[in-house]
Amino acid sequence: MSQFTIKAETRTGLGKEKVAKIRQAGNSPAVVYGTNKDAVSLTINTREAELVIQRMHGEKILVDLVVDGAVEKVFVRNIQRDPLSDKLLHIDFYRVDMDREIDTIVSVTEVGVAEGVKLGGLLEHGLRQLHIRALPGDVPPHIEVNVAPLQQGQSIHVKDLPAIKGVKIIARPDAILFAVVGKQKEDAPAAPTA
Repeated sequence: MSQFTIKAETRTGLGKEKVAKIRQAGNSPAVVYGTNKDAVSLTINTREAELVIQRMHGEKILVDLVVDGAVEKVFVRNIQRDPLSDKLLHIDFYRVDMDREIDTIVSVTEVGVAEGVKLGGLLEHGLRQLHIRALPGDVPPHIEVNVAPLQQGQSIHVKDLPAIKGVKIIARPDAILFAVVGKQKEDAPAAPTA
């Protein structure tokens, strides 16, 4: 079992009226698709789903989706929210085959404080996400990059990342992940005129 579980029921009714009734009952519409199976419309408990989403912190984590009692391994593919209220409107789940590699995207996060930043430089982010290929069970929640040794004028590229077991990074090796730039010099104030 995965660390996260969401229970769902298949949904047969489509249309705005059916969706409105689903939301009035404290649920949200969802869909699961992938692995050469038909897409299935679902109903999930909104509160339960929100708790799982909050605990995932936006990371790429496998979820056990329990649909009418049967467990499927899925990733959360897309979350739609109301732009004003931020209420959950819809979730897309992507079904995976644990024995087949998938192409997906994971976020890149920095660890530590760069030496160049301590001396007044600025840490710039290059790629914030990386495309990877891996078995679903090998997909890391995120990729951490230690930026502590970076001096001003130095950068970390994709090719500098240590190997991650079972993961192939699909990105240009020379793409920059992080760089420390020197602090911009401010123009000296003009001398007052007499």
